[in-house]
Amino acid sequence: MAKELGDGMRPVIIFVAIAGCLSFLCSCNRRATESGSAQFNESNPMGANAACYVCHTTFVQEDISKTHLWAKVPCTRCHGLSAGHANDEDIGATPPDIIIERNQVDEMCLKCHQKHDISAEELSVHKSTPICTDCHGSHRIKKP
Repeated sequence: MAKELGDGMRPVIIFVAIAGCLSFLCSCNRRATESGSAQFNESNPMGANAACYVCHTTFVQEDISKTHLWAKVPCTRCHGLSAGHANDEDIGATPPDIIIERNQVDEMCLKCHQKHDISAEELSVHKSTPICTDCHGSHRIKKP
């Protein structure tokens, strides 16, 4: 990738990669995330997810991402450390450690959240049985 961008961009790419890796490693420190460190400070909007947001910029403004970050739940809590994914120079070739398929979403959410009832009126809007991300932020989980 660096050759395609030219030698002038090489230092920038190296700097971003190092900064992203350091931020990523810090985001995986459970004691830091639970203690309310600067990773979750309101003045640091990307906080513990900064390394993920280097590539996944669309999630910066996504409600589900912002809500979880505000609640001190970084990407790594659901997707694992995913160091191979974060350090892959062939963008997208190495998947995260944990990929959550549509049929696994509710089970994953229930690890932390209590299930809530959906009214008959809300249920009638859906063509099929809804999952959490149908109403609470798609997070790239496609509806059927």
